[in-house]
Amino acid sequence: MEFLVFGEDWGRHPSSSQHILQVISQDYDVHWINSIGLRQPKIALRDLKRIWEKIRARATPPRQVTPANTTPPATIIKPLVWPMAQHAILKALNNYLLQKQLTEKKYRRVVWAALPSAIDYLDICNSDLVIYYCGDDFSALAGVDHQYAEMAEQRLAERADIILACSPALQRKFPKNKTFLLPHGVHLSHFAKPAIAPSDINLSRPSIGFYGSLNNWLDQALIVSLAHERPGIDFYFIGRQDTDISSLHKLDNIHILPVKPHHQLAGYLQHWTVAILPFIDNDQIRACNPLKLREYIAAGCPVISSDFPAAKPYRSVLTTATSKTQWLAAIDHYCQWSPSKRQNHSHQAQAMVLNESWENRSSQVIEIIKEKMHS
Repeated sequence: MEFLVFGEDWGRHPSSSQHILQVISQDYDVHWINSIGLRQPKIALRDLKRIWEKIRARATPPRQVTPANTTPPATIIKPLVWPMAQHAILKALNNYLLQKQLTEKKYRRVVWAALPSAIDYLDICNSDLVIYYCGDDFSALAGVDHQYAEMAEQRLAERADIILACSPALQRKFPKNKTFLLPHGVHLSHFAKPAIAPSDINLSRPSIGFYGSLNNWLDQALIVSLAHERPGIDFYFIGRQDTDISSLHKLDNIHILPVKPHHQLAGYLQHWTVAILPFIDNDQIRACNPLKLREYIAAGCPVISSDFPAAKPYRSVLTTATSKTQWLAAIDHYCQWSPSKRQNHSHQAQAMVLNESWENRSSQVIEIIKEKMHS
């Protein structure tokens, strides 16, 4: 069996597909096709930069931000196709160009489509099984042509033999007879292993941290208010800036740090006083299942979160807050913990996610595939 994956750009950020397929690649060949996008490029600086990245990527190895001690797929295909082509001629050209780059099929081939745009290329893949891995609500995701994404997703859901959804909200969108719930996992040994404190956080003061995309689902008004109310606490935000975050730069105790390699994140979590998930309430957040949630917990860091469905199973080891008053009370509570209380919490939190490793998730995937192939 071999896997042909339509995913994000390999190494650009550690996605759930990358985590799962890295484990699967220990036993099966994985051929990875970099992102084909979910919206038409425009004459805008951001899109021009992205096009230039794609061109440069053809001649350069991927930037690795994936976990330590992992290897890339057997093949990384960097397609130069036009995203979301609408005209029949352009679609045909895209298929021709990509087909010339595909590796020769050696075993039974499973196509893993993590992006709805993969639907336009399935006919050239010579697949034995098609999986749609739904890790996001593309109808609500920022920076996406929602109308196209929804249409493509509907077509892909019809074509797929198996649909894997990362949350119950996403699972409910698809036919029950071929849809399975596959929550995200975590690299337990990596996040639970003691890590050295990074040099760019101040260990002499209480600290609150978040890592991930700094996007429009972050509740910036809440963050600014919390930092204003607690000037003696440092607030750290690590990640790519995908929206205007100028409001976060107004307070001296809010620190914006650049993207860090995935294997360095445990060092931050284990030395922050609290890790936070300060999300606004919208369709995307209600459907999401953040990778960082389990990573926060596996690192043993106390967690304060907005109240959204994916957080509910972990309420015994985190605090949900729905108002500024509740957020401040939770922050004050955790800042008063003794080292022994924090250590006890760490053991309890790590036990909570003991059976949620990426290895277990990958085993679930292989079992589902084998059952389908033999049915």
